[in-house]
Amino acid sequence: MITLTDEQSRTLHQLLTRILLNETYRISDVEDALVWTSPANRQILCPFDSVWSRNLAQEIVRELRNPP
Repeated sequence: MITLTDEQSRTLHQLLTRILLNETYRISDVEDALVWTSPANRQILCPFDSVWSRNLAQEIVRELRNPP
């Protein structure tokens, strides 16, 4: 189970809505969402999580912009 704050859930809702409607959104929102929804058993985030999240977010955006 994932527990989000009110602010996180609003951001995630807006992000997903924008993605589905093919509207512009911020990469930082994608990065944040990836961190928020990471496995719950991680008690301490690795310092490389933000780099990993940013790279994954950029890859997701590239794939969304260049459908097969």
